[in-house]
Amino acid sequence: MSFEPDPALEAILAALEPPYRSRGEAQVGRLLDRYGIPFFYEQPTLVYDRDRHRLWHPDFSLPGYAGLVIEYAGMMDVPDYAAGIRHKQDTYAQNAIPALFVYPTDLTRPCWPDRLYGKIEAAGREAPDPQGYLTATQPYGV
Repeated sequence: MSFEPDPALEAILAALEPPYRSRGEAQVGRLLDRYGIPFFYEQPTLVYDRDRHRLWHPDFSLPGYAGLVIEYAGMMDVPDYAAGIRHKQDTYAQNAIPALFVYPTDLTRPCWPDRLYGKIEAAGREAPDPQGYLTATQPYGV
């Protein structure tokens, strides 16, 4: 199954989607929609970080993919931002929350939708299933 983004369709979908914070997040959200992957956008997720419990809001939570979260890391050229992304990677791992980080270069390569879908599928199969951190609300894309 191969999908290449259609600019006209992307404009129509923009009116129906969550208020994404960046163009990259919108691309990822639209890919999830195109492939029929249900997701929550910025769903509160409890993590243990720096000796306390905190609520984080991952960009995308995929309940049907072993609780996988997807974070779009769009400004890795900014040192403080990059350090924050590394901290997120470590914290998700310490909390046994499977996480996939998507970078701007991931969204510009040839056939990027199929490649990213493949990464999501692989991460969802390999991930442990964390218990009970999603609430029972209806995800986008359903």
